[in-house]
Amino acid sequence: MKAAMPPCRLLPSVLGVFLLAGCASVGTATPAAAGREAFERAAQQDSMRSECDWNVRYAPVAPQDASVAQLRAIATARLAALQLAPAWTLAMPGGAAQAFDDSAQDRAGLNLLLSIVLPAMERYPAGVFARTGLRHVVLVKDLSVDGQRRLAMPAPEIDSVVYADNLLAAMCPSGMELRVHHEYYHFIEYRLFNDFYYRDPAWLALNPPGTAYGQGGATAYGKGFQNLGHPHPGMVSLYAAYGPEEDKAEVFGWMMTPAYARRLEAWSLTDTALAAKRQVLWQVLDGAMP
Repeated sequence: MKAAMPPCRLLPSVLGVFLLAGCASVGTATPAAAGREAFERAAQQDSMRSECDWNVRYAPVAPQDASVAQLRAIATARLAALQLAPAWTLAMPGGAAQAFDDSAQDRAGLNLLLSIVLPAMERYPAGVFARTGLRHVVLVKDLSVDGQRRLAMPAPEIDSVVYADNLLAAMCPSGMELRVHHEYYHFIEYRLFNDFYYRDPAWLALNPPGTAYGQGGATAYGKGFQNLGHPHPGMVSLYAAYGPEEDKAEVFGWMMTPAYARRLEAWSLTDTALAAKRQVLWQVLDGAMP
């Protein structure tokens, strides 16, 4: 049975219309018995599990029996309309991944990955990717960064963002979309400041007095971390508190993902720091990039 997706509300921005595209509903595949243990382990390790609206699903981009070649052709055409090109392998220091083959498991995994990534990228207005220097979207499986399993990463050194199927079917679908936008914001930040970890004084000044950040997002991995929403004033999520770079990327990810944007909007009505952060990032996206 298909789950009904909650209605998407128009966000108070000129970009709100782009967030409405791609609202759809579809179920996810049941894992084969041989992979059930790994599937359940991935589900338990999903940091977005606690904040997930499990009613939200994404429509597949092709029939279930579509080949990897057919799925690649669909991705190529849809990304070309955004002035982007796909890449199907990853070659860069610190990052490792596998290409999709034409097995039934990989066809299903790529179809699911594309069902989330493509509409997420299509939410942006024309010209944003060119202005930020994004040229490629790398689509792979089994991604790791310095030995840590990841679902996404920015790669400005190759003008790319990278998105992966690491048993994605076990995880929160809208949580993956949030990661799509989150990692793209890290890419934007690098293009703005030539630094992933720039401590932007204008951003820091938006925080309530006494706000302290942690030691960076990488320290959240491998601990059964759950990314709870709005843990205290000024922070959209628990992960945002790990560093100012994660704070920016988290606000951006929440505001660009319809399933999360409604909550961010509601919190911003009474949290002036969070409202100010949200406004700053809308300005970046609305044309502040060179």
